[in-house]
Amino acid sequence: MEPAAYIRRETAVSIAINVALSATFFIAVFGTGRDVPVWSVGGYVFDFAPQGFMIGLMATLVPGLLARKARAAGKVRTLDSESRLPAAVLPRAILCGLAGAASGVAGAAAVLILAGTTQLGWLPALLAKLAFGAALALVVTPAGLRTELTRR
Repeated sequence: MEPAAYIRRETAVSIAINVALSATFFIAVFGTGRDVPVWSVGGYVFDFAPQGFMIGLMATLVPGLLARKARAAGKVRTLDSESRLPAAVLPRAILCGLAGAASGVAGAAAVLILAGTTQLGWLPALLAKLAFGAALALVVTPAGLRTELTRR
């Protein structure tokens, strides 16, 4: 399989999984149908840290290990390019997890400080978490896969 097609397919799968998991954990943490506290300990802004970390970690680690296996089996071709991410999959996944956590909290805090709100409606809060989960998977998964599929 061509690397570009493989990366597109795996990224779509990663986005779908991360959106579903984001919805599940949002409902587990914040329940359904009531306003979501923004700044309290364990509140909305701070919940972007575990979400961002786990999406960054797992959207790099799992597809990376699957790509390594597929490349070794000859099911996907190697890319002739360079990457700035670490070659080892676990350090790369941890780095992406930390970046995901930091970007999630910083982005949510910036938007909500500008909005000046202490509560969010349930549906907008959920939709923003789903959008963040999808966007982070869209960025992290292809970057990790390109690194894993790069000729060494």
